Amino acid sequence: MKHLIVLSTFLLMACSNINASNQTHSEENDYHNILSSLLNVNEHKYTYFDDNGVKQPDSLELFKELERIYSRNIESDQTNGKISNKRLKVIMYFSFYAQAKNSGAFQEYLAEDLMPIFLNNTDSFSVIMKELPFLIDSNCNRLNAYFGHEGKNKKKKHDFVNHNAQALTQHLNEDQKTVCMSNFD
Repeated sequence: MKHLIVLSTFLLMACSNINASNQTHSEENDYHNILSSLLNVNEHKYTYFDDNGVKQPDSLELFKELERIYSRNIESDQTNGKISNKRLKVIMYFSFYAQAKNSGAFQEYLAEDLMPIFLNNTDSFSVIMKELPFLIDSNCNRLNAYFGHEGKNKKKKHDFVNHNAQALTQHLNEDQKTVCMSNFD
């Protein structure tokens, strides 16, 4: 129940700045699909009938839908590589999703994709973690995963922590900073 409340809060905050008249049906469904997948509800939407006529869950179709949502939101939608807060929240939520569901695919995607997003959106990233503290551990974990992902960037970790630790945690309280930075130990 606690996770449902937290996730509902996230979705409300993520949607709060969206003008409903400009929102497409697809965007409305993005939040619903991510939340439904995390909570294992509405699974009937992603099913097929096997050779015996028995309805079976179609986890591949669900994964493909989540991948489409991820792909739509991972691209910069503002100048200079910036991402709107709405999209940034969706991507940061995928870190939470990947950790909660132990989704190897999204963990891999984020190990590569999240660092450039953070570097281009440092202040917004930190502010969102303050607003939605349940995202701190999973996002700091995925930022740390960048170092050593596919054998790359191992030597850059120390410099990153020295140069970006304050920016990453500037809006967090001491306990939240500890949670975040513990991922880089």
